[in-house]
Order: sequence, then structure tokens, then C-alpha cells
Amino acid sequence: MTGSETLDIWQVLGIAETRDERDIKRAYARQLKLNRPEDGAAAFQRLRDAYDHALRFAAHGQERQTPAASAAAATAPAPATPAAGKIDFGKAPPAASPAMTADPRKEAQILWQEWLASGNGIKLSTLEKREAMTHLAVREEFERLALRYCATAACHDAIRARFIEHYQWDQRLPQLHKMDAESARSLVGRQNATASLVYLRRSGEYDACLDLLMAAPPASASCLHDVRLTRTLLALIEGIRAHHGDLLAYKIDPASITWWESKARAKKYFGSTAILSAVTGLAIYALALFMHERWGFFGIDSFYAIFFVLSQLLSFSAYAAFAFYRPVALLGRMAQSRQQHFGVYLQYRHRHLWQFGWVYAYAGLSLLLFVSHPSPMLVSGATLLLAVCALVAVFASSVHFKLRAYLLLLPIASLLAWMMRATAFDAFPAGACFAFSLCLLILLARSGAQLYPALGLPKAWQHRLRITWLLGSTMLFFVAAAGVLPAGLAPVLAWLWCLAGVPLYTLTMPDISRHLVWPALLLAKITLVSSTSFFANLPDARLVLPQALLPLIAMLILANLFYENQQKNVHA
Repeated sequence: MTGSETLDIWQVLGIAETRDERDIKRAYARQLKLNRPEDGAAAFQRLRDAYDHALRFAAHGQERQTPAASAAAATAPAPATPAAGKIDFGKAPPAASPAMTADPRKEAQILWQEWLASGNGIKLSTLEKREAMTHLAVREEFERLALRYCATAACHDAIRARFIEHYQWDQRLPQLHKMDAESARSLVGRQNATASLVYLRRSGEYDACLDLLMAAPPASASCLHDVRLTRTLLALIEGIRAHHGDLLAYKIDPASITWWESKARAKKYFGSTAILSAVTGLAIYALALFMHERWGFFGIDSFYAIFFVLSQLLSFSAYAAFAFYRPVALLGRMAQSRQQHFGVYLQYRHRHLWQFGWVYAYAGLSLLLFVSHPSPMLVSGATLLLAVCALVAVFASSVHFKLRAYLLLLPIASLLAWMMRATAFDAFPAGACFAFSLCLLILLARSGAQLYPALGLPKAWQHRLRITWLLGSTMLFFVAAAGVLPAGLAPVLAWLWCLAGVPLYTLTMPDISRHLVWPALLLAKITLVSSTSFFANLPDARLVLPQALLPLIAMLILANLFYENQQKNVHA
């Protein structure tokens, strides 16, 4: 900039012409945030020159207010200076105003101690208006103290965020590193850890696990007998190590992470495993009961009591052995062999046609079993097509189910097939009834979590469709049992209504209802025993299957409605 170039000092300071030193100092403090020495020496020097000239202009105006100063000014020759408010940046600036007599560090310490003693009650914007804060050295020392405080664990997250917003530290990281590199790194790390914690808690999925990790490890990890909590905890730990490393440095003790991970990966007998053991034992007992009633394999009178105990012991022992002595090497070789020999074909399982095509085929083929007097050709065709449909269903659902799920479904499907043959489906062979039962169980297990979106129905309709289905099922249940509908029409309508209800419920077990599993199983057993006379007096024996399914699906839909209502009340 040449010596002849001048600039309006008030334009540099961003205020109107004034003789008030406090206004000049405040304007200088505001402009100093935008013209730091580290950002540009020329812009800072221009601001400093304008500030010095403005102070001299204000002091000269105050001197003119005294009579002696006015007389002296009248006799003195006019100074050769630029126009009022203009300065020549090419020349040396006039003498600056007297410097502070106090130590800037002490002034900043006094202000900082006052802010701490107030319990963070003084706003930073109010503190900026203090006389001492108009001096650059004091402001820089105060900001350095604030940076060091925010880099410690004593600073609350909300206070740290307030300082970051006020001083715009997120946009001035290079300057912070020049000011105090170690504190700047700690500040960034703690802020990233806070942001990671907010991100992980946003969905609410990891709240319980984060509370465990951030607290001191307890004496025992009994809560990890919940398989869902254990899997969520392991997934959270892996995610923290991969994407949220600052949490380990500033929020979570690495020793706590190690302790919980070792407990989560230890072999244990989950509560869900106990439920599966009980259900599997009942399925084995029912299958043995069927064999005894059908072929008389066991000729002892105390068969029922003895084999019930044996089946339960067998199932609990098998699941316990698999849990504590899991054949990892054997399972790994089986998975590797399956991938080598069938990997090309297994990738087709994820396609929409394989996942849901068999569902539509099963819905149509299942109606063939409700034909009153089927011809031999119809029986043979239905048996073959249902067998193919069952194979496709097993292949497609292997994406969602593990081997133990099929070990549970097969005996239940056998028992259901025997019950069908014993009622009104004896015209069809056992293979057709077994394929029908296996497809039905897979369909019920997959539920509406996958079927409802596949049908393309809007999510907003789900609640109204559930209410409509519940009202229709209640009416159909009693109308069909009363024999009001024409012969042959009641079982078909009841069966179609059962199929329509499958996409409307979700087979989940929230934490609230897990304690109700055993009472529910007991209640189901009592209900089945007490309803024997009801099913025996139905006008059509083919109504037994859909009439038993209607209350089951209705109970699942009611459980979903209750759980969703509880969630709304929690978030309200």
C-alpha cells in the first residue's frame, strides 16, 4: 500500500465516528476475532493502526473540551494530516495510547477465576464487555486458559460446547495448535467422544450396553444370560474399536471394555436356550406319543410320565452340551464345505422370487387340502407340489434360520401332520400333511416383519388392518363354530383369514414380555386341554386347524399392539 493511500478508520473498525473509548475498544475486540495475527499480518496491522488512530482521535476530542486546550488549539498551526477519519497507512502511525500498566496474565487469571467462582453463571458475551477484555494480550491469555480447562475431564460437555461455539474453535484448529498443541488435541478428542456417544444413543439400541461399559464392572455378569443383550454388546464393542476410538480414550475405560468382552465371549447357557430346550423336549415327547399311539412301540403303562421326564432331560442335556462344548472346528468345516460345494447356489436364496415366491404358491396349494372328496390325481399332484414347495421354503428360509431352528421345526411339523391325519385330512398321505405343516411353521416364524413389506402395503395401514383383522377373526371364529356358513365354505374362509393375519404380526420377544414365557406356555397347555370338547363338537372336522390358529395369531397381534402402545408412552 503506497504512502498516498488512505482508509477510513471507522470503516476498518466497523463503527460510526465516535469519541467514546469504550465503544472503540469493543469494536476493536469484535474485529480482532476476524483479523487474527496468525491469519494475516497485513490485515491485523491495518486494524491495529486504525485502533491507535481512533484512540488518539478520541483523546484529542476530550482535550478540546477544556478551555486551556481550546485556546492552545486556536493559536497552534494546523497539523498536516489527512482528512478527519482518514489515515495514511504508508507512513508510521502516531504514538499509541498508553499501554496497560497491569500484567495481562494476571488480568486474565482474575477474570478466569471470577468465571469459575460464578459456577459458569457469567455469560461469555457479558465477560467480553469488561474493560480488560478489550486488550489483545488479556483476551489471548483468557482464551488459552479456557482451552486448557475444556481439554480436561472436569469440564462438562455442555460447557465445552459453549466455548467451542463462542470462540469458533471448530473453525480455528490450526490456531489452537499454535496456542497449545496438547490441549487442542485433547479438546478435539473429547468433543469427538461426546459426538460419538450422542450418535450411539440416538437410536436407543445401545443405551443399556453403553451404561454397562461406562460404569465400573460389577461383581458378576448375570445380565449377559440374555442372548440379545450379549450380541448387542459384542457388536457395540467392535463398532467402538473400529469407528469410535475417542470413546476409549476419554469416555470409556479400556479395562471395562476388555472385561465385558471376555464375559460376553465366554461360554454360557442363555435364557433363550432354556426356552428352546423346553419346547424341543415337548416336541420330542409329542413325537414319541404319536409313535406310541400309532404303532404301540412302548407297551408300558407308565410310558407317559417316564418319557416326558426323559425327553426334557434329553433336550436340556443336548442344548447344554452344545452351548458349553460347541464343536467349533466341525461347524467350521461344515460351513467351508457347504460354501465350496453349494456357494454358487446359496447366493440365489436372497432373491425376492426365492424368498417370497413359495409363499404365494403355498397359499394356493394349501386350499387343495380342504377339498371334501379329492380324486387320486388331485391327491398325488397336491402331495408332489407341496413337497417341492416345502423344499423351496427350507432353502429360502435358511437365510434367516439356523440349524437348531430346523431341529425344532421338524418334530413339531411331524406332530402337526399326525394331528391333521387324525382329524379330517386322512384322504392325503402323511407326506402331504408334513409338507403342509412345515411350510406353515416356517411362514408363522418369519411373520410380518418380512412379509408385510414384501406385499407393498403402506406402513400407515398396518394398525387399521390389525384392528380390522381382529374384529373379523372374532366374528368368523364363532360363526364358523356355530355352523351358520354353508358346508365346505367355513374351513376355507377360516383358513384364508389365518393366512391374511400372518403378515400383520411380528414374531418378536421384547424384554418386557420375556418373563411371561413360562406362564404363557402353561396357559397354552391348560387352554388346549380344556378346549378338547370345543374342537370335538365343531360342525366340520377340517375347522380344527384354522380355529386353533385364529386365537394364536390374534394373541400375537394383540401383543404387538400392546408393545407399540408402550413404546409410544415411553417416547411421549
